[in-house]
Amino acid sequence: MPPHTSEKLGSMLSSTLLGRLSPSSQKSAATDTTETDAAAAALDACSIMDKGQSDLPSLPIPPLEQTLSRYQESIRPLTTDEEYERMDNAIQEFKTSGQGTSLDERLREKAKECQSRSTSWLAEWWDDWAYFTHRDSSTFYVNYYFGFQDDPRMPTQTARAALLVSLALEFRQLIATRTLTPDMARNAPFCMNMYQYLFNYSRISGLKEDCAVGFPYETNNHICVVRNGKFYIFETQLDPSKPSSVLSPREIMIQLERIKKMADDDKSSVPAIGILSTGQRDQAAQDRVTLFEAHGSNKAHMAKIESSMFVLCLDSSSPKTSEEFSRALWHGDGASRWFDKCFQLIVFANGRAGMNGEHSKMDATPTSRLCRYLIDEAQARALPDFRNLNAEDLYEIASALDKPLPLKFVSSTKLSKAIENAHAYFKETVDAHEMVPTEFKGYGKGLIKTFKMSPDAYVQMALQLAYYRKHGELVATYESAATRKYRHGRTETARSCSNESKAFCLAMQNEDIGLKARAAACRAAVARHAQYTAWAVDGQAVDRHLLGLRLIRDSDEPIPALFADPVFARTCRWRLSTSQISDDCFIAYGWGEVVPDGYGCAYMVKETELDFCITSLKLGSRELGNYIVEALEDMRFMFEEVRKIEKAEAAQAAMVAAAAEALSHAERSGELAMASKSMHPTSPSTAHLREGRVGVPDYALIARSPSPARPPMPAPRTSLFFQKHDPVLRTALARNAMAMAQEKYWSGIDEIAFDIGGGSGSPVPPKKVLSTSPPTSTTPTPAAAAGATTTTTDAGAGERRPSTGQAVNGTRPRSDSGTQRTFMAILMGEDGILSRLRSRRGTSNLSKDSSSPPNSPK
Repeated sequence: MPPHTSEKLGSMLSSTLLGRLSPSSQKSAATDTTETDAAAAALDACSIMDKGQSDLPSLPIPPLEQTLSRYQESIRPLTTDEEYERMDNAIQEFKTSGQGTSLDERLREKAKECQSRSTSWLAEWWDDWAYFTHRDSSTFYVNYYFGFQDDPRMPTQTARAALLVSLALEFRQLIATRTLTPDMARNAPFCMNMYQYLFNYSRISGLKEDCAVGFPYETNNHICVVRNGKFYIFETQLDPSKPSSVLSPREIMIQLERIKKMADDDKSSVPAIGILSTGQRDQAAQDRVTLFEAHGSNKAHMAKIESSMFVLCLDSSSPKTSEEFSRALWHGDGASRWFDKCFQLIVFANGRAGMNGEHSKMDATPTSRLCRYLIDEAQARALPDFRNLNAEDLYEIASALDKPLPLKFVSSTKLSKAIENAHAYFKETVDAHEMVPTEFKGYGKGLIKTFKMSPDAYVQMALQLAYYRKHGELVATYESAATRKYRHGRTETARSCSNESKAFCLAMQNEDIGLKARAAACRAAVARHAQYTAWAVDGQAVDRHLLGLRLIRDSDEPIPALFADPVFARTCRWRLSTSQISDDCFIAYGWGEVVPDGYGCAYMVKETELDFCITSLKLGSRELGNYIVEALEDMRFMFEEVRKIEKAEAAQAAMVAAAAEALSHAERSGELAMASKSMHPTSPSTAHLREGRVGVPDYALIARSPSPARPPMPAPRTSLFFQKHDPVLRTALARNAMAMAQEKYWSGIDEIAFDIGGGSGSPVPPKKVLSTSPPTSTTPTPAAAAGATTTTTDAGAGERRPSTGQAVNGTRPRSDSGTQRTFMAILMGEDGILSRLRSRRGTSNLSKDSSSPPNSPK
């Protein structure tokens, strides 16, 4: 972190918040004990995560001549002849005047100095230039999101959230102990520097410029949970001095159930401070000051949020459609989020889940690996529940946990006005946006590979064609390319718009050009983009080098004509901003546009489908999505038809070659006449063979065929768990998923959290187990939807339990509301509940402070 950034933090945060900049600083902040020193020495000696990191090369600076030449080529399809000639003169002047050479030499000197400090020449500029000086809302124009594949087990909200949180803690521990395996590409490690910003990090809004701050792992093991606009904190370790005392998924689930109850029961007017993180950055900085001025405790509460490992959002909404799901992950209601946190896990009432990531210190590759770990590991593990515990055991576990701490922010007149204004800006911005997920089920990378082309470059050309058909022009197009093969590498721009892509778009719109010529133009465009992407990954593209030349210039130096020309700004203005992932575990991915008159286009390249999410300020996102689908269909038709033509031509060439060989053999053997008579009547005559003229067979004349038949069922999911569940199952179950999950959930809870209102000494019903039979009806009854227990079977006899409201062994009928009240009383550790339970079950010999019962987990 730059020194000036640390100074700004001093005025924003209390002195108790310590920045965490690197693993070495974590060690220096630890207690100076023999045990700690020994552990640190062992860690340094055998760090898996740091394998190969010291050998990573520095981010290169390409030759100036090469950069200028490639830049000049990239702008040709975006300029008129007059503009191109003017830019050519400016480029030549930049090279010959000496100013370009001088700037380039100074940039290389800076690179050497940064290399001596084991960092990148771009790293110290990138955060400020690309993110911290960005004054628009981070929520809408910087942050990104992933939507997780649904869990076919249809867990309840707190069950899935608890398991995901538990796995996130495991992943964090891999980073803390440096035992996470490095990301690799062709047996070469990627830079792992960004992983230090994955947990316990937060962006801090400031006037004119933001900054970021990290917090030590050792002293900040709490999670921030937000529900209904209210924030809560709970510790993830039973004993802060023992890192191994991490809460189990069941214990985390207890804490989340408590928070849900506290948030849902709290009817007080709590300021919705989450909405303050959605505004424009200068306004967010002013609102931060207003928040702190409202009451002294607000600053301490905010410090708890910012120092937490991450934020967990327990939403009360249940998004169903793709657009609802994407919007809920992108911005939600605004109040039940804190968008400046390193990342937010979001779990909805219907069990769906995803993540929202802050972009300034971290690109999507580390967070996508975290998400993949969460999804894969969750599929392999049992969901947490309470059905193998009795009431006393559950009470003992719950009472050992400190209750979550509500962060009760105090409002003021000025703060209330700031929140009101933030809500107005949020609603206005949400309403101004179109977000249109577009799912193309026709084919995916599997078919594209049979065309012998890069799937990503192929999709980029479909985007170019779709944009050209909609707007009648081509624009500067950004695709993110990772440069993590270098030390502290981030990204480079892969420029998708090229002379070749323009020729392809023009050919597709020209009816006089045949299919083979169109296909050749497409292949040339795809090959060019694949080459440029390879350059970008190798640090040999143009945009980062040109940025360095602009930033190294002193403020009193004249601006070169190259950078002052409006064409330069226009050809670096990304009206089509794109990026892709290719992991089947995600079903949603996206972000906002980067310029007001542009599109944000996130896409997922999967084996049998291509998914897009297009956002814009009502420029026609849905229409662009339709054009993308049309372009993909036309490209498939083109290549399949050309394949047929080439096959027919090959067959014809083989026939001609065979006939020529037969003629040659006949002439050599002196049996030409006999060979001519014996030839099939439909075969070409000898004269025709000698003249090289053979008629084109009828089957070589290809007409446009109907749309290709629907492909077979998609290939199995990558994850083993999903190979057992067809994707259609998710749609079929979604309609009744929550009712079914609630029915199963409360069926188990009813066994331990029975209504104790009947008085002491009442008979206790025999122990039951939940029936494994599926519900007999797919339509939930009102009782099931409300969480009522209907039928289970006896563990040994297979008898049906009486439904709710019927007497059991002569006791007073139990009520669902009573069951849930008692269950929550146990989880909340309410005074008096244990004695009432013991009186009911005749176990008064147990005490709250005694050791755990035999059946309770240690």
